[in-house]
Amino acid sequence: MIIPATLLLGFSLTINVADVVPRYDMKPTCRAAVALAAGGDGGRNIENCMAGEEQARKEIDKAWLKTPSAERSQCIGTVAVGGSPSYVELVVCLEMMRDSRTHREEERTKKAQKSTSNKP
Repeated sequence: MIIPATLLLGFSLTINVADVVPRYDMKPTCRAAVALAAGGDGGRNIENCMAGEEQARKEIDKAWLKTPSAERSQCIGTVAVGGSPSYVELVVCLEMMRDSRTHREEERTKKAQKSTSNKP
């Protein structure tokens, strides 16, 4: 009987990964971005990359809990693929998810309005 009680207690203590904004070490990401841009934009440096990433993280902090959990989880997974994660990439993903959701909701509303206006 102790095992079921322990399991129930354990379940109540778990925190969904998408409930908190992920913390990324941005130095490797910015170093890679600056190295990649070395052949092109000479104005890119680690300091302004870090500032941009910090700004993006603050933007994410403001909207995180207002964003559906499924969208947060999907974007966290997407950003983690293929190298160093980036808050800027996370912002872009979250914005695309939001825009897609908004578009779907607008389409549903239009469809519902159209079907009710066609009824006799």
